[in-house]
Amino acid sequence: MFRPTIALLMANACNISAPKGVRLECGSEEISVNQYKIGMISEMIHTASLVHDDVIDGADTRRGNASVNAIWGNKMAVLVGDFILARATQILCSIGRPNVISVMASIIEDLVMGEFMQMTAKTEVAENRMEQYMQKTFKKTASLFANSCKSVALLAEANSELQWRASEYGRHLGIAFQLVDDLLDFVASADVVGKPVAADLKLGLSTGPVILAAQQYPELNVLMARKFAECGDVDRARDIVLNSDGIERTRQLARQHSQDAARLASTLPNNDGAADVLVDFALSQLDRQS
Repeated sequence: MFRPTIALLMANACNISAPKGVRLECGSEEISVNQYKIGMISEMIHTASLVHDDVIDGADTRRGNASVNAIWGNKMAVLVGDFILARATQILCSIGRPNVISVMASIIEDLVMGEFMQMTAKTEVAENRMEQYMQKTFKKTASLFANSCKSVALLAEANSELQWRASEYGRHLGIAFQLVDDLLDFVASADVVGKPVAADLKLGLSTGPVILAAQQYPELNVLMARKFAECGDVDRARDIVLNSDGIERTRQLARQHSQDAARLASTLPNNDGAADVLVDFALSQLDRQS
């Protein structure tokens, strides 16, 4: 569980400045009960969002297994996602810190806004198309990392500077994570990533590699405008992207965000080596195969 791990490592790094009274000793780590709750909530929000996404996308599989909606139908899947979010909200309220509750609640708001952005994205050529994609990437993916990291820092009574570094680490890590995901949709095999190749194209979505490839091959704009809906569009678009510099430019962008996250992590208190592990997680994003 990647997201809770990041949240708890950040908690351990920030807790060097926390009052002893709010710590819970667990092995060599000292993490508060409420910080553990943030880890739980982050995974619950993520899981609920996947269930809802599969309904929206009409996906039959998730990581090679049947999706919830494929097993129980869309109506039940929506209720399952809602139930998980309701339980996450209950746990969040039990923390009893309005500032933390507000920060974590913003994740759900961002997820919904990100989905709206994706569904209503303009298909015509626009100078700010890449900027819009990056904003959507933050809301749908990186917000969860950023705000979970900020929340555990708040619970550690960290100062505003440390809160900012924690949040920015999560933001850069989340963006790098999603950029690599979008790369893998083109360059990884279906067996490795657990979903069909060119899955985003089949959904009519133009991700970073496509947007950047269109700057080199403008004929891609026609396919993007009709959301790859005509016969042969997906294969043609994939071939164009693979023969363009869009893949490498996306990889460079992911590398920059990965390095920015690592740089921020290196400035955190290295409590029990937590900061070192956060650096490693950031730098390992480009090595992911799934």
